[in-house]
Amino acid sequence: MNFWLASANPRDVARHMELGVWRGVITNPAVVAAEGRAPKPLFTELVGLAERAWYQLRDGSFDAMLAEADSMLAIDAARIGIKVPATRAGLGVLRALADQGARPMATVVPTATWLAYAAAAGAVMVAPYGGMLQRAGVASKYDEVLRMQAMVDAQGYDLELCVGLYDPTDVPAYARAGVRAGFVWARDVEAFFTQPLVDEACAGFAEAWATIDGATTG
Repeated sequence: MNFWLASANPRDVARHMELGVWRGVITNPAVVAAEGRAPKPLFTELVGLAERAWYQLRDGSFDAMLAEADSMLAIDAARIGIKVPATRAGLGVLRALADQGARPMATVVPTATWLAYAAAAGAVMVAPYGGMLQRAGVASKYDEVLRMQAMVDAQGYDLELCVGLYDPTDVPAYARAGVRAGFVWARDVEAFFTQPLVDEACAGFAEAWATIDGATTG
């Protein structure tokens, strides 16, 4: 499973990249706005810290969205990923970027039907927004993600779902269903990567290490 760090804060990114598990960083307009910086210099810094950084376009006309994508890709086309809201205009932008070889991500994809549209438009990653259905009382978020993954598998789509991971138990639950990517918010990293059983087992070796150190210095 591929893991993405959800953050646009360079200090958090630099600190958490040391874990060695991340493919890169994924952002949305809220976390970018929280940094209080213009996107281009911010993402220039982020791609210096992470292998890949995903930037979400603002919803707008086809021409405006494509121009914004081109501007951000100019930073480093190999390391900037473009997230495109899957609006009617956004589907066209996905196709244009895919035709350019940019390998875009579709975001704001609430249903399995919308996943089919995003795949047809050329998205290589999809951010499910099943939580919207859950809040509306239509379907459980987990059920809708599994429905989407079943479609990916049945149709042989060359894309990954990138789901929000909010509890460590989400990882095996989604992985067993075939979901190949997920993101963890920076605020949750400590909860995901602290495992008392691992700490307990390592503490059990302390006496052995003390004996080894004593033999080395004796």
